[in-house]
Amino acid sequence: MAEIETHPKYSVIHFATAVELILKARLMREHWTLVVERASDVTLDDFLTGKAKTVSQADAIRRLKNACGENIPSDAATQFGKIAAHRNRMIHFFHEAGRKEADGTLTEEIVKELCLSWFHLDRLLAEWSDQFDAFQAEIASVDKKMKGLRTFLNVTFERLKPEIAKLKKAGTAFNVCAGCGFEAAAVEQVEGMLFEQRCQVCGLGETYLEIPCPAKCGTMLHIEAEYGSNRTCPTCEYVVTADDLAEVLDTEVYDPSDFHTPINCAYCSSLGTVVQHHEIFICTECLERDVGAPTCEWCNEAQIGGGDLEHSNYTGCEFCDGRAGWMKDD
Repeated sequence: MAEIETHPKYSVIHFATAVELILKARLMREHWTLVVERASDVTLDDFLTGKAKTVSQADAIRRLKNACGENIPSDAATQFGKIAAHRNRMIHFFHEAGRKEADGTLTEEIVKELCLSWFHLDRLLAEWSDQFDAFQAEIASVDKKMKGLRTFLNVTFERLKPEIAKLKKAGTAFNVCAGCGFEAAAVEQVEGMLFEQRCQVCGLGETYLEIPCPAKCGTMLHIEAEYGSNRTCPTCEYVVTADDLAEVLDTEVYDPSDFHTPINCAYCSSLGTVVQHHEIFICTECLERDVGAPTCEWCNEAQIGGGDLEHSNYTGCEFCDGRAGWMKDD
């Protein structure tokens, strides 16, 4: 953070490297072999002496899901990928930030990247508090310093104020951005109770559900559409369940004479947690969504997040091994 103005190139390189190391540290909490690229080719001594090649950031995120059951939100993975790409360009190719000092515009862009990355990383560290309990003081210290960086974005907010005022007058609603703290997040209705907002200042995009509290206290709840989001009513402290969400979101018209097939979610590997909400399908556990819910040709179960399942009769899906697995067992 101290390098943003004087050495912007190294600011991004160091921050991006730190993000990657924290993801690998979470893998290390499971087992050291998850961090190396090919565990079968190295020994523990190779790893401890730095001779083993470790996995890329993208592979670390995949392993966190597949081996540790950690669902890294797609927005977070995208942002981590963006800052890693900046780092790679700065290391291997020319980049404007390689100049001794950054101009005002470049400083703003770098601060946006760091603030967005920290926003997502801070949420993951909160979820992993039991894994990094010994470092809570250090994490809190970094968070405090990161909040101080947002003063750089005041320049951007002041510049955009006239444009935001025009949009408000034209009917666009704005919320306070969770990333930078400015009332600059333009809201757009996606479908029914599902909304998206994107901050005009820092670029943070969020998707959220807006539903009345199931406990009927009169509060309209803002629930972020991501795995592990806070679902507690701030007024009556009622904790919204997946069943509550299913009840308010499900808009499918059922024929009592037809057999209703539950829809699974390949994003979080949950069974029967997906409901149709107008023209889209939403998982009531992780709140991921898709425009369609194709059916596996082998197990005949519908799901979101598993692709188009074109060859699923042979390869199977997230929830079955297909004909290939059946033949193998045979």
